Amino acid sequence: MNPGFGAPELIIIVILALVVVGPKDLPLMMRKAGRFLGQMRAMARDFQRSFDELGREAELAELKKEIDALKKANPVAEVTDELRAAEADLKRDALDRPHPRAATPAKPAIPDEELIPLDPAPAPDAKAPAEPAAPKKRKQG
Repeated sequence: MNPGFGAPELIIIVILALVVVGPKDLPLMMRKAGRFLGQMRAMARDFQRSFDELGREAELAELKKEIDALKKANPVAEVTDELRAAEADLKRDALDRPHPRAATPAKPAIPDEELIPLDPAPAPDAKAPAEPAAPKKRKQG
């Protein structure tokens, strides 16, 4: 609980001040007390500001450390390096291992003797032949 000063307390303090100091010096004493309280409040504000400033500086230093740590541990650079390493491994494996089709030559489905040579297509400038060429027959076997 915070003790507060209400109207009855203030009236008692004013009566005591009148009796102790006297009515002649009371306004001067009140001015001095007001100045003293103002100075105390200003000092308390300065004290609070200095603590706030120290707290902000500590937070800024901590943020700078976090930013530097994030710059050093760049996740994009790490992923890029991993992808480059994987690409290099794949290229190295591809060069070390022969291609499966290169090891065995492909056999045509139709033997060379049965293949029919195709006539080359006429050039777009050339005129069409007057007579169509007779179709070649394929051997049946």
